[in-house]
Amino acid sequence: MVRALAALLALIALTPCMGLHEKGGKIKVLLTGRVGEGHLIHTWFLNEPLVDPLFVPSRDVPGGDDQIRRFVRVYFPRTYEGVQAQDFIIIDGTIINMFTTTNQKWMHDAILDGSGGLNSRSLLSGIYYPEWAASVTQKAFPNDVEALMAHAADIFRSNRELEIILEDNPDLPPVLTMFRGKKIQWHLTGYSCGHIIPRQGAIVWAWIKGPFADRATVKPGCTPHTISWTYGLGKTWTIHDRLVNWWEDPVANPYGLDMVMNMILYSTGRNLPDDVEIVHEIRSRIIEFRTRQMMVLAVVDFAEAFGANMQSILKRMGEITDKTKLAQEQYLLQDYLLARATYLDAIDDLADLNAMAMRKKDQAMIWVYLIQWLSVSGTSMLAGSILWMLMVRRKLYRQVKVTRLVHS
Repeated sequence: MVRALAALLALIALTPCMGLHEKGGKIKVLLTGRVGEGHLIHTWFLNEPLVDPLFVPSRDVPGGDDQIRRFVRVYFPRTYEGVQAQDFIIIDGTIINMFTTTNQKWMHDAILDGSGGLNSRSLLSGIYYPEWAASVTQKAFPNDVEALMAHAADIFRSNRELEIILEDNPDLPPVLTMFRGKKIQWHLTGYSCGHIIPRQGAIVWAWIKGPFADRATVKPGCTPHTISWTYGLGKTWTIHDRLVNWWEDPVANPYGLDMVMNMILYSTGRNLPDDVEIVHEIRSRIIEFRTRQMMVLAVVDFAEAFGANMQSILKRMGEITDKTKLAQEQYLLQDYLLARATYLDAIDDLADLNAMAMRKKDQAMIWVYLIQWLSVSGTSMLAGSILWMLMVRRKLYRQVKVTRLVHS
């Protein structure tokens, strides 16, 4: 009886959290640190249909610390329930002391209650790591900050050669191993990285071969590159470097967003893609669609400035946008093949629409050029005619009579 009552109470306690983090629909992601408009990570999550992002820029912000504190006041959730509603929290180089101790505790407790999370470069920064070490938030992440602080002089190394090696444990889901064999630069030179020491119970998903060799590791010559663990009801990750480096370098690692999204999917209980190439292509097509859409709107603005009627173009644009909403619904349901086909169809329609908009723009410009030509030509002809009459034919001149003096 006692056991049954305890189980019932545990179920009741878990029910609100499970309701907040359902395994369907968009994933609410709270992004802090280097997440302003100048960073690629901002574009990443604005274009990702699976994600509902909330940006709180809190590193490298024009205006300095005062502006960061303003962003935190304006954009960070005002209640714990607002933080708890976030399915995943990204901390990328965040200056953590820009957040109040209450804010920091809310992020910690949200992970404890079921949110996922990721922090970058081990201790976030070579400058602000003491604040991170003192924060309650770091306790929710798998990197052993206390062990690292014992070797503070050796926490960060730069300009080192390293090789990234994926863990081959067959019991692990293919969060990262599905990228083996892809066109990714796994060997990097002159690379800045942070040392990672996993907490007890953490899982290593990838290793660094080179710097910090043989420290707190079971793999000879290597130290962890990417780790995760379960904290309360949440799953969190620590990566060796900033998201603005290898993870979002389109040359070294064009699959960086796909890797981070896999971590988010895994932490939030979603299914990993069976074919990452299809998902990668869809994300590329989404960015292509947005770019083409902006080009069409630029043509519309330009043509309307010259008096062209572009209402038919805008109406057709709305129809094509509705088609992409269908593609987003298919994507959210992880029907990737159908979503890709719909996006490709929408892109083809947008290409045709762009050609139509260009023709309307050209027609408007022809009339502008014709009116200008007639105006200039008419003015020139009128001026020439007046000049001919006045200076050559002197048609408007009257003959002047000669007077002379007559003697009486």
